[in-house]
Amino acid sequence: MKFLHKCPLLLILSVTAIAAEITGAVNLDKAYAGYEGKTVMTPPLGAVFWGIKEGVYPWSGEEQSVMAQVQPETQNQAANEEQTKEPVPDPQPESESQSEPQSEPQPQSEPEETQPPEEEKTYEFCRVEEDYFDDALFIGDSRTQGLLEYGGIEERATFYCRTSLTVYDLFAKEKAFIREEGEDLTLTQALERHSFGKIYLMVGINEMGTGTPESFFEEYARAVYRIRQLQPQAIVFVEGIMRVAGEKNASDPIFNNTNINIRNVEIATLEDKKDIFYIDVNEAVCDENGNLHGDWTFDQIHLKAKYYQVWKEFLLDHGIVREG
Repeated sequence: MKFLHKCPLLLILSVTAIAAEITGAVNLDKAYAGYEGKTVMTPPLGAVFWGIKEGVYPWSGEEQSVMAQVQPETQNQAANEEQTKEPVPDPQPESESQSEPQSEPQPQSEPEETQPPEEEKTYEFCRVEEDYFDDALFIGDSRTQGLLEYGGIEERATFYCRTSLTVYDLFAKEKAFIREEGEDLTLTQALERHSFGKIYLMVGINEMGTGTPESFFEEYARAVYRIRQLQPQAIVFVEGIMRVAGEKNASDPIFNNTNINIRNVEIATLEDKKDIFYIDVNEAVCDENGNLHGDWTFDQIHLKAKYYQVWKEFLLDHGIVREG
């Protein structure tokens, strides 16, 4: 007893423990039902302290005791489920394009078929009347000079011609062989002053002894394209060189029909049947052997006056009429 008087705190703790033990024993099947065995301490005393820890007091009912026991287990299970559950992403705000009403898709139109470009129209020869020469120009040597004098179209057509004229005199040397109103003009100057619908070119006989067929054709082609440049609206007729009569053909090593034919083949290649046309008057003035009619010429080279009418008729049979 003296010991207890010296240690009052111990006395208080002992009395409290005995009271708790008695309380736990009395309420073990009531407020503290289900707490037995939760601690290694004396079951009644341990039940009391465990219950107080979880908010269950001796005056609490049996139902609260059971709920206090079950609640932690339920909370633990819910926490475990929350950890294992896959996170659901927050819904993204709809974009302006999504929030707007979607328009119905329009059916795609069939692509238009592109038509291939039409080829430029080509033209064939046809018969024309003499007024066809009203806007025509004839360029050439002494043979064209004869057409001017005896063809009967001098009042309609224009002639830029001269004896011994060659293809080199047209543009390469720029000779002033054209006389207009007292003024001498080059072909370039004359073509720049006037406009023609048709242009006929007959040169080549005087160039037979100069250069080669190749060099002749190169200069001839340059002359034709220069004429086209200066008169782009005109139809250009490149005329085959008129052949010589049989006697000269057989005796002359230079001025013969073999050499003429070689050059004519080259001239014919310039034809495109659109703006440039090849015409060969030999079809009208030569015999069955391909030589100039012997009795149609006075010098084996030039036509007699009355046969220039044959040349004119050939030209009328080979007109080109373009649409528009």
